[in-house]
Amino acid sequence: MPTQDYKLKSGQRVSGVTTIIGSNLGWNTRPLMYWAWNEGREGRDYRDTSKAACESGTITHALIEAELKGRIYEYPKDTTKEVLQKAATAYQAWLEWRELVGFELLHSELSLVSEEYEFGGTIDIAAIKKVPAIVDIKTSSGVYADHKIQIAAYGQLYNEHYPDNPIRAYYLLQLGKNDGAFAYHYWPELNNAWEAFKCCLQLHGLKKKIK
Repeated sequence: MPTQDYKLKSGQRVSGVTTIIGSNLGWNTRPLMYWAWNEGREGRDYRDTSKAACESGTITHALIEAELKGRIYEYPKDTTKEVLQKAATAYQAWLEWRELVGFELLHSELSLVSEEYEFGGTIDIAAIKKVPAIVDIKTSSGVYADHKIQIAAYGQLYNEHYPDNPIRAYYLLQLGKNDGAFAYHYWPELNNAWEAFKCCLQLHGLKKKIK
């Protein structure tokens, strides 16, 4: 998906949540290094595997957004059969989960910018299932600390723009690309994760001054 351009009201560009986390959260690199090493041990080029995973994840998100907004999604013409199959399987898991839990959609792919903290982000889904909630969709096999930090930052963005109806629940929905399974994780608050994001944000700003 194209990189979102986030700007303050003044016109100043600011970085997005995933850029800030990915560039400054050092402890999340070890699992990726091990995964890349294991791909090589199995005789696979990790770059090919990663590209296919990213493509199927992107298409899955696009399918879900289209379904939520009542649109028809057109697949990219050069999409491989493997990527299509994985995306279709993950999308089916989404449909199963949505039917199971039921929720009232507030927003989908909602892009916001924090004037207070000077960062932006695009929330997958804001919904109500008893209380206002963030629902972030992942097609990865695990749940990692950076996922929680990302969702916490989205919560801050939402609450800054909708203070009268703040987020009171956080969900991470994992969609299986290989077997169509799904699992979702719930947190009533992510205060520590938000503190971690603020540290990443501070480091992000300091790096620009040091260069």
